[in-house]
Amino acid sequence: MKDAIKWIAIGLGAYWLYESYFATPAAATTTPATTTLATTTPAFTSLAAIYSRMVAAAGVNASLTADGWNVYLKSVSSVTPPDPGSVFTFTDANPRTATMTAAQYWSLMEPYLVTQGMSGLGLYRGMGSFYRRVRG
Repeated sequence: MKDAIKWIAIGLGAYWLYESYFATPAAATTTPATTTLATTTPAFTSLAAIYSRMVAAAGVNASLTADGWNVYLKSVSSVTPPDPGSVFTFTDANPRTATMTAAQYWSLMEPYLVTQGMSGLGLYRGMGSFYRRVRG
């Protein structure tokens, strides 16, 4: 019985090795290419993915107004950004024209989007919040 198991294992290993490195792929049948419309808005995946795409589109060191960040949020997702006045508290000390980093913008926008029905682990949920609690 031990010999049979040994030979089966050797045979399976040899077959895997042959298929992985030596076998030539079967001839692919050609099918006509289908044309699809390119969308400028990637599919929604999660809040963290939207944040990553937004930062990549704007640039890592970007500092924009809330309205400026809304433009990038709209360009990388199917989300219709709310008026910044309903999310941010604008005062004389913190006017609507004040610039902020992506993290500052997202720290208020993400919870707002969650209250509007979006879900998914984002930057301020999951391990990011754990890291900030431990670090801070």
